[in-house]
Amino acid sequence: MSISIVLVESHYRSRSWFLALKNIGLTHIISVMPEEYKLFKKSGFAEKNILNLYFSGNFKKFDGKSIAFYEEFLDIKLNSIVYMDRTLRKKSKKYVDKYLFFLLNKIDNFFKSVKPKIIFIEPTWTHEILICKFAKKYKVSIVAPVKDKLLPDRFLAFQDENHLKFYKNPNSQNALQLSKEAFNSVVNDRPVQYFAKFNNRNKLDFTKIPKLYRLLKISILNFRNPNIQNSFFNDVFVKIKSIIRSKLQLFLLDFKKLNKIDKKYILITLHVQPEASIDVVGTKYSNQVEFIRNISSTTPNDYTILVKEHSHAIGNRPNSFYKSILEIRNVILLHPYQNARSAIRNASLVISNTGTSSLEGSILNVPSITATEMFFHKILLQNKFNPFKEEVSDLLPRDKKLNKRILMKHLEDIYIGSFSGNCGDFQTDSNVLSYYNLENLQNSFKSIIKLINK
Repeated sequence: MSISIVLVESHYRSRSWFLALKNIGLTHIISVMPEEYKLFKKSGFAEKNILNLYFSGNFKKFDGKSIAFYEEFLDIKLNSIVYMDRTLRKKSKKYVDKYLFFLLNKIDNFFKSVKPKIIFIEPTWTHEILICKFAKKYKVSIVAPVKDKLLPDRFLAFQDENHLKFYKNPNSQNALQLSKEAFNSVVNDRPVQYFAKFNNRNKLDFTKIPKLYRLLKISILNFRNPNIQNSFFNDVFVKIKSIIRSKLQLFLLDFKKLNKIDKKYILITLHVQPEASIDVVGTKYSNQVEFIRNISSTTPNDYTILVKEHSHAIGNRPNSFYKSILEIRNVILLHPYQNARSAIRNASLVISNTGTSSLEGSILNVPSITATEMFFHKILLQNKFNPFKEEVSDLLPRDKKLNKRILMKHLEDIYIGSFSGNCGDFQTDSNVLSYYNLENLQNSFKSIIKLINK
C-alpha cells in the first residue's frame, strides 16, 4: 500500500529535497513561495497535490473562537510561535490573527483530507512549526534534515522541531569511522566547510551577483512572500548597511585578541540571530544579553566572561547590542574573527544556548554545557543549564577529563543517525544540486521512509 509523503517547501533549501523525493513516493507539497510553486508545476508535479499557503493579506475571514479552539486542540500558545518568527513578530496583531486563522484552517483541512504518513520539513517559520504541531496531533512522522556541522555531506534526520531525537540509520556500519573523523576534525582544527562559505559575507565581490539577480527577479515578477522575505530594496539596503557597519564595529568597538587575555575565563559563544537554532530550538534563552547577564551574576569573581561574536553576525547587530554586553560586569568581547577553537581550548568552561561550540568543547576535553537540551547532551557536563535558576559557580571547578572511550561511544551513538548527502541551500553550495549529491539524498531518504514505514 502506498503512503502519503509530504514535502514542506523551504525555498532554496528544499529544492534538493524535492528532486530527491519526487521519484521515490512524494505525493504532496506544501508551498509558500510563489517562485517555488511555479517551479513545482513546471516540473510536472500535479497542481491538485500542492497546498499553496501563500497569504496575500486579503483574507477577510476571521474567527477568534476558532483560534482559541486550535490553541487548546494543539496544546500550544500561538503568541509563543509568533515570537519565534523573525518576520511575523513585527506585524500588527490584526494581520497576524488573520494569517494564523488562514494557516490553522488550511493546514488542518490538509491533514484531514490527505492523511499524510511522513512530512519532510525544516521547522523555522510559523507555518512550519504549526505543521509540526498538527503532525504530532495526528500522529504523522516528521523528518527534519539538518546538516552536520562537523562533517561535510552528512546530515541528521530529526523527529521534531526541537532537534532532540533523530532517526537511526539502518545502514550505519561506518558510524565508528564517522565519529573518529568528526573527532579528528575538531582536534586537528579543520575548518567547518559550512561556516567557511560565509567568510566573505561582508565583502563586496562578484560572487554575490547571482544572488542579487535572483532577488531582483523575485521582486520584479512578484514572486516574493512578504511573510518570509523582505523587499529587494530592503535586502540590498540591509546588506550594504551590514558591510559598512561591520567595518566600523571592528574599528571602533573594544574587541580583544585572544593573546591579550591572560585571565582564566568562561567562554560564551553568541548565535546568529534571527536563526532557527536560537529563535525556535533555543527560544527560551533567545535574549542573548540577558543570557550573559544572568551567567555573570553567578560567576566567581576571579573568572572573566569571554563573549565570542559569531563571525557571520558582525555588522548585523547595532552597536547598542555590544555596548549592553560590555556594561555587564567582568565581560570581554572576543574578536569575531578570532579562531573559535583556540578560545575553546583555553577556556575553563564553554557555555552556549544550542551551539556546536559546546559539542566541540567536550571533544577538546573542556567542560561544556548548553542552556537548551541538545541531542549531544550526553557528552556535556549535564543535559542543560538554566542561567536564570542555576549557578555557574556550581559548574566550577570540574574535572575536565571525560574518558575518551566514553566520549567516542557517545559520538558513535550520534553518528548512527548520520545519513549521506548535503541537505543545504544550493545558493550556499552549488554542489547540493549535483547528480552525486541528489543520488545520496535519494538513497538516504529511501532508508528513512523505509524505517518509518516498518
